[in-house]
Amino acid sequence: MKVRIAVLIGALVATASIAVGATAAPSEPSAQSATIVGVAAGDKRFSTLALKTSAPETYAAVTTDKALLTKVLTYHVLASRVPSTAAVAAAKKMASVKTVQGEKIKLSLKSGKLYLNGSSRVIVADVKASNGLIHAINAVLVPPSAS
Repeated sequence: MKVRIAVLIGALVATASIAVGATAAPSEPSAQSATIVGVAAGDKRFSTLALKTSAPETYAAVTTDKALLTKVLTYHVLASRVPSTAAVAAAKKMASVKTVQGEKIKLSLKSGKLYLNGSSRVIVADVKASNGLIHAINAVLVPPSAS
C-alpha cells in the first residue's frame, strides 16, 4: 500500500507541480530503471506543488483530509500507459479517459496543444519511467465531485 501511495503521489507531483515556464527536455532515466516517483524526485521541475498557490482552498482541504487527497491524487493517474500520440488522437475525437479515481478527464486540442478538462495544458509529454509515462501539466486537476 505504501508503494502504491508513493506512486500516486509521484504521479501527482509529476503531472501537476512542474513550473509552467519550463522548456528544457527532461532527462531520461537510465536504462528505464527509474519509477515515476524516481523520475519526479530526480527532476527539479517536479519539486513544488503548484496547488498551494493556484487553489489555496483546495490545497488546505487536501492537506487536512486524507480521503480528499487520495481522490485528487488518483484523479491524476490512468490505469494504463497512454502515449501522447494516443492522447492527441483521442482529443481529436473529443474523448474522455477514465482515471484510477473513477471519474473522467475530457481531452481536447486548442491551437495544437493538448488540454485536460479544458483548462489544464500538457506542457511536457511522454517522460518515460519503468512503470509508466508522465505527462506534466500546468495546473492541478480537481475531480468534478470534489469541486
